Amino acid sequence: MIVYFTDCALRFVAADTAVAAGECAISERELTRAKVINFFQSCNSLTVLCADCNAAFERFLSEFEYVEAAGGVVADEGGKVLMIFRRGRWDLPKGHIDAGEDALTAAVREVEEETGVSGLKFAGELCNTLHAYNVYGKWEIKRTYWFAFSTTSSATTAQTEEDIESAVWCSEAEVDSNLNSSYPTIREVIYEYRRTGKNTLG
Repeated sequence: MIVYFTDCALRFVAADTAVAAGECAISERELTRAKVINFFQSCNSLTVLCADCNAAFERFLSEFEYVEAAGGVVADEGGKVLMIFRRGRWDLPKGHIDAGEDALTAAVREVEEETGVSGLKFAGELCNTLHAYNVYGKWEIKRTYWFAFSTTSSATTAQTEEDIESAVWCSEAEVDSNLNSSYPTIREVIYEYRRTGKNTLG
């Protein structure tokens, strides 16, 4: 289990897991939000050694507000992937799950709202990611559920009110290049998308 803090990774692993020399690690008894943030001033990866990783994560989660979101990797007829550019980084369309919505419905809505693309065809579940962030002094952990879609629609309209500058169909090489200016969570989603072979219209 990994919780990302922007470009830093907090990993929860079994207590008997071997830790490489020089790697930052703490026991679950030492785990607090303040300590994690302090560690990330000097390292970009911190390992938590746990007797029970799920229990340790639940205790850590109590220091945050928990929110859920959903998003999608969308392919066109030529296999290009839809990416958005927002706040200086390449991203994938996603957003909060509204009350009464299931994750898949929210993913379709968010993709359509943020990119203007329609006619999405569900291609499968991918993964879910966790990331923590500070919003005006309030810490949140967001779990995002990711799905694969295909579409024959090609026109895009970036949702500028959400600070999205562009919504672009990208070749495999362009996706690889864009991932250099993206987030670890997005790299994880693209890896899973390619690994599972859900990058076809089907």
